[in-house]
Amino acid sequence: MQLQDLSHWWTEKQVREKFAPETKRELLRQIEGDLGRRQIQVIAGLRRTGKSTIIYQMIKHLIKSKTNPLQIIYCSFDEPELQEKRIEDILKEYSVITGRDYKKESVYLFLDEVQKSKNWVSSVKLIYDNLRNIKMVISGSASLNLMVDAKKSLAGRAIYYELKPLSFKEFLHFKGINAGNFLLYREMLEKEFGNYLLRPFPEIINEKDVNFIKSYIRSSVIEPIILKDIPKEFEDVDIILLEKLVNIFMSNPGQCLSFDDLAKELGRAKKTLYTALSYLEFSFLIRKILNFRPSIRAASRKLSKIYPYHPCLGLPFGIQPDKFAENLVLFELDAKYYWREKEKEIDFLKETVPVEVKYKSDVKKDDLRWVHYFMQKYGKTLKIKKAFVVTKDIEKEEGDIMLIPLAKFCFQGI
Repeated sequence: MQLQDLSHWWTEKQVREKFAPETKRELLRQIEGDLGRRQIQVIAGLRRTGKSTIIYQMIKHLIKSKTNPLQIIYCSFDEPELQEKRIEDILKEYSVITGRDYKKESVYLFLDEVQKSKNWVSSVKLIYDNLRNIKMVISGSASLNLMVDAKKSLAGRAIYYELKPLSFKEFLHFKGINAGNFLLYREMLEKEFGNYLLRPFPEIINEKDVNFIKSYIRSSVIEPIILKDIPKEFEDVDIILLEKLVNIFMSNPGQCLSFDDLAKELGRAKKTLYTALSYLEFSFLIRKILNFRPSIRAASRKLSKIYPYHPCLGLPFGIQPDKFAENLVLFELDAKYYWREKEKEIDFLKETVPVEVKYKSDVKKDDLRWVHYFMQKYGKTLKIKKAFVVTKDIEKEEGDIMLIPLAKFCFQGI
């Protein structure tokens, strides 16, 4: 596809409706608010979360704000014929097609799936440093190259955003449901929450076939990352090892990571495993949390736990409901730590606030013993007023512990 075909607003004077729907992600407002800044805007995220759609909506916003459509360039490096071109060559091609001098005219340059372009970091840096008339917005899915290399080379030059799968509130917004109070709309919200759990991607919010959803997640999200994105960016990738690791961690979230045990089980060197796990983590397939030691305000890397980046990624692998709920709470909290002390354990710490997950309808006193222990030992020291236990449907207070149903937690947080 040619550059003028990708930037169809050059001739049509507007963005085609199918590319820029009216329903918008929450992140879009923040990104549009930063458009006037000099810095390069970098949008990263898991496949199929809607990064390209956000770019088209930004372009639509610019045109509606009276920006000349000829000032806006869009290039998707998903197009094989464009992957071999340097970004400077694309700018030269733009000038030939439009008759506008990219070195002098004000230009908005949108680069989609930029990590597939050769030497993109050096090109973007060169343009930023030498052509102040060009404002750049770039996006990418496989984030190891995008985030690590960019942060090294573009230090001080870029603003970073992560576009995640839909939150529950965004799901409701996409469905046209406006409910500001959980208690008032509880029955309806709980029904929609069941639908949301399987449908956190914009393309499948109205999909009814659960088997199709599982197939979509595997074939449109997971497999392209393992089979295409990672091997394209890195040499000598062990695809079979990546597939084995994905199967291990997607089917049973929250496992403690032991490189010694894993190396023995899979017959691979620990260095090889470390590299493979870094690929999966930076490609938004898995996430790692560390064991926090409140007494010394530090974390131990020896007892890291591995979860799917989002629990929906475990659906094709038979993830169990309680593990799905635990993984979803982690995703919503964006927690970096859990806590373990001998046999005592709490699922997550949000900052220092303990959050335990008991996805059942009968939470007994014994289920709360480690939360009580943590609050008694560290509550005053860490200035924690409340602990939280996320349940299936129980809502009540037990002293300084708040029990909250998963649906309400996802709707309003803690």
